[in-house]
Amino acid sequence: MAQAQYGPNNPHPFSTIHTELIWEGKYDEYGNRREVDIAGSAFPLQKIETIDEPRSRAEVQGLLFEPQKSHRDDFRNRLIWGDNKLAMASLLKDFKGQIDLIYIDPPFDVGADFTMDISIGDEDFEVKKEQSTLEMVAYRDMWGLGTDSYLQTMYERLLIIKELLNANGSFFLHCDHRVNNYFRLMLDEIFGQEYFKNEIVWHYQTYQGQVKSYFPRKHDTIFFYSKSNTSTFRLLKEDDPTKTIDYTRWNRYLNENNEITGANYPVQDSRFIGYVRRFIKENHRKPGPNDILLRLEGNTVDSVWEIKAVDPKDKEERIGYPTQKPEALIERIIKASSNEGDLVADFFCGSGTTGAVAEKLGRRWIMADLGRFAIHTSRKRLIEVQRSLHEKHQPYRSFDVYNLGRYERQWWQKESLKGADEEHRQVVLEFYRVEPLFNSPNPLLHARKGPAYVHVAGIDTIFGRSEV
Repeated sequence: MAQAQYGPNNPHPFSTIHTELIWEGKYDEYGNRREVDIAGSAFPLQKIETIDEPRSRAEVQGLLFEPQKSHRDDFRNRLIWGDNKLAMASLLKDFKGQIDLIYIDPPFDVGADFTMDISIGDEDFEVKKEQSTLEMVAYRDMWGLGTDSYLQTMYERLLIIKELLNANGSFFLHCDHRVNNYFRLMLDEIFGQEYFKNEIVWHYQTYQGQVKSYFPRKHDTIFFYSKSNTSTFRLLKEDDPTKTIDYTRWNRYLNENNEITGANYPVQDSRFIGYVRRFIKENHRKPGPNDILLRLEGNTVDSVWEIKAVDPKDKEERIGYPTQKPEALIERIIKASSNEGDLVADFFCGSGTTGAVAEKLGRRWIMADLGRFAIHTSRKRLIEVQRSLHEKHQPYRSFDVYNLGRYERQWWQKESLKGADEEHRQVVLEFYRVEPLFNSPNPLLHARKGPAYVHVAGIDTIFGRSEV
């Protein structure tokens, strides 16, 4: 039988495929998109402690005046220790469509692990922190299949992030040359090309050593997407007005207050004449020597950001976390895409820069990280922010520390320790002397004892509705 010819009435399958990033794991064996198991990943968060350091210190020391005048009670910020996929799935119950701004700085060194050098005390002494069991499992899940597993891991999390954003929300993803091409296509698919706002280039100056075969790599990429066309955004101005075009052109006409007066304005400059005409229209007279025509301000911030990186030698700024980002970088993002009182989130919080800046700017925040050291660092840093704001009589919020406890252990045992589960099942079956089913009609039916079927649950798990 001759094969039908492809044409207008019988299009080739490739002719109907849209531009799309494909990786192993995105589709199943039948060509169906793998769904993210949000319901199966949502567990109750377990609160470890509530931290309001100034108030707690007052209670212990018996201060005459309690620090209530600076305390905000409208919202309790959250710091969550655990896998961020599980944390975000658990947050959906209360925060779906409620977060105004999400910034993430995921690990984008494909093939890296969670081992890091940590400074101890004030001396230049470092110890190596080895990865924990949870971090080791996460490392294998994220990079076990190289780029494919990394992309699948991030894809699942980005889908949940979109669900958490509100209609006016914005999303910023921080990456570099190793994965930015993958992320751009993935974000276009998830958020839509029409909601792409900017590819921001963060140019920093750090010592990289001698390179001979390529130009020194001195920038990261931050992709900016919105949830809709009504997202919160405001243009920002550079802090230094002396770097503006106006200043360069008219600096000889400035007074001591960086103001251009009407005494000796440059009449030959057509743009400046526009300011003169507007003054005449508004005031019905010509400007005099004491009239201010133009108050200079910094240039509008564009998509190339010249912000100094955290200097590893500067102990005033360094928190002790290897991927720490400068507060000026996060401050620019938060000021541009949120308002005071808005909810800001970072699910790869690392050293806690996002929460620290959000607190100082009067925003609410939620942060999560898998690493115990990241949570410890962020917790300590946010306590210092509380103290600092209280001493300045500026408002602050208390925060709760959560973890996922046994629920998380059950989840990663189920996902990553299947071999151990099988060994455990065999021991149980032998103990109860039941007949194993080698050709079971259902993978959940493991054995038979008389007329009854037998199911053995996994290690340290709860027999739930899905198994039933």
